[in-house]
Amino acid sequence: MKNIRYAFASVSYHKRISFCIGVCSAFFLFLLTSLLNLKDLETSLYDQVSDLINNSEYHSNYQKIMQLYSTLYLVFILLWAMLITLLVFISLNIKKQDMMKWRIMGFSNRFIVKQSILESIIPITVGIITTGVVLIVCQHTYEFILLQVRPLLAKGLGIKRVAFFSSNVLIESTPNQVMNSTGETHFLSLRISSLPIATIFKAFSKNCLLLLSITTGVTFASTYFLSRNSKKVFRT
Repeated sequence: MKNIRYAFASVSYHKRISFCIGVCSAFFLFLLTSLLNLKDLETSLYDQVSDLINNSEYHSNYQKIMQLYSTLYLVFILLWAMLITLLVFISLNIKKQDMMKWRIMGFSNRFIVKQSILESIIPITVGIITTGVVLIVCQHTYEFILLQVRPLLAKGLGIKRVAFFSSNVLIESTPNQVMNSTGETHFLSLRISSLPIATIFKAFSKNCLLLLSITTGVTFASTYFLSRNSKKVFRT
């Protein structure tokens, strides 16, 4: 309880760096969740049409776009790791005097490390809650954004979209018009206009744990290193 009370007091006192950590965590959480949900949309479409399409270019494009999302996902994770490392070091330098005071008061290195981790996790938790509320309240807007970004992202990175419907494939719910069909005509109903809330929050939860794990690891290593150095300085 002492750690939690001190952590909230420190976060409240060092508002700027805490605000930066919270905003950055919310931004990266939104990006990472969006990438996973874009993969979900692609997979949903592919599962519905893959058995009906004899188009090698479409199947090849599906593999390319999925690889693209995976690559971007890893890139954003690395960017988050570098950014949070920078923010943690800035935060620890700002709070260096606090660490020296804790040393003088006789607090252990374990207490200081735990304190720093809590001070990093609290603003990230606020960012997580904020992002979660936005996804719930603006679910339809979020889905619309994903559906608009999906073709633009593929086009911008040089992945051509393939017209995989031939003359003997009709889309269900097409506006009333005269159509000529043969006995081999297939009727296909595509469901890519929405994502189940469970799918959205499965990706969201995965990324929450990922961001918290990276932040905890970075904060632990950085604080332990700086705390030991401050201990040596204090002894000398």
